[in-house]
Amino acid sequence: MRLVNDTSARRSCIIVMAALALVLSACRTNRPPETKSDSAVPTNTQADSKPTDRPALTGLIEHVSLYPVPNRPQDLAVSLVVSVRNIGSPSTAHGWSLEVTSPGRPPTTVEAVHVNGVVEMPGSNGAKVDLDKEDLVLKTATVPIAKDARVNGILTFVLPGTSERILTNNNSSLTIHFKDSQSNPYQTPRSVIGAKAAKPKSSPGI
Repeated sequence: MRLVNDTSARRSCIIVMAALALVLSACRTNRPPETKSDSAVPTNTQADSKPTDRPALTGLIEHVSLYPVPNRPQDLAVSLVVSVRNIGSPSTAHGWSLEVTSPGRPPTTVEAVHVNGVVEMPGSNGAKVDLDKEDLVLKTATVPIAKDARVNGILTFVLPGTSERILTNNNSSLTIHFKDSQSNPYQTPRSVIGAKAAKPKSSPGI
């Protein structure tokens, strides 16, 4: 009886071990293939960290000319020789406006106007200029200002109900506002009107 029981126990143990071997073999067969970790995938960090090039404009009011608007003596025309430099990517310029600040009076902002006529350029010692061709609004509207390039031109504005005497006696200041092709805003340093500027020898038509 004892021998029979030991033999049965051994057979049962062999059967159980065989079953476990089959289960383990099946687990190894159904295991999904190994995949590489994310750390092994190369990344292009240099391209992601490269800064985006954008325009970088600066403007400067170089000369100021004040004169009554022809046939509208109650209004004042302001013609400015303005230079614009670009140290960024090529860009056009638009949205030109003039802000006038006088002590004791609220600031006034007006848009640029297009004028015609050949006049003496302010600060040029008698040099003539065609305002139609030198209009900075037109010169910068379609032709981009190249990198490290500078463009000069004339901007003209009309101030209703203002005279030259009011601006010069109050030490008023002028600031030009404009935008680049991406609509980033810029402004020139303030130009204080402290003395009477040279008038054009002929009045342009506005």
